[in-house]
Amino acid sequence: MHTKTCASAVKIYLFFLFISLFAVSGCGLDVEFGGNENEDVEENEIITGFIEEIIPDIGTDSNVVVRASVVKDETVFCCEDTTSVRDDFRIENNLDPKAELEFLENGNSSLGTIRIPVFPGATIDIADIIIEDRVPRYDYINISFEGQVDSKNCVNDTTPSGTMRVVILSEGNETEVTVNLTSRTDIERGDEEDLPCEEIVEGRKVKVDGKLGIGETVEADLVEIL
Repeated sequence: MHTKTCASAVKIYLFFLFISLFAVSGCGLDVEFGGNENEDVEENEIITGFIEEIIPDIGTDSNVVVRASVVKDETVFCCEDTTSVRDDFRIENNLDPKAELEFLENGNSSLGTIRIPVFPGATIDIADIIIEDRVPRYDYINISFEGQVDSKNCVNDTTPSGTMRVVILSEGNETEVTVNLTSRTDIERGDEEDLPCEEIVEGRKVKVDGKLGIGETVEADLVEIL
């Protein structure tokens, strides 16, 4: 008899607990599930790259120093990495809004420079760098970053095509990036894939992977709705 009474009491308690939770979630209180807060991104940015060839050849005994400077009101040296031809380099530091990379043979003779825009918290990869007669060229620049969707303009409600403006907040400053969405852009949310542009909600946090375009633009390969 005592066991039945205890069991009934537990059922009554769980019933009222359920009612209380239902009332809290449905009476004008916002319940946040994450993914829509405009928070500061990480301070450091990462730039990687691959030096495919240097013409004329500097020789197998020589190394290449990649010296990074941050370009704001003036150009200030930041950091460097030592690599070689047919090898990768990696620079990590506070590099936004623009970085200048100078390539030097054995750290002395300049082989040329590259200037690229850097978004706060971004990871950047420069693909297949060829330096010919002190002029660096590359195939493309991959970039990955996170931000909050400020606005969007979809072509229609069935395809991924359109544009959106993403705002990145860092150290109290906002960086606006125009993201171009094409028929080749994959839009994902959790386990959902191949979503249309209309599924991207303004105010939502997203992660964008794509190729750096002219100015503050990115051609998106992948948009993850966070």
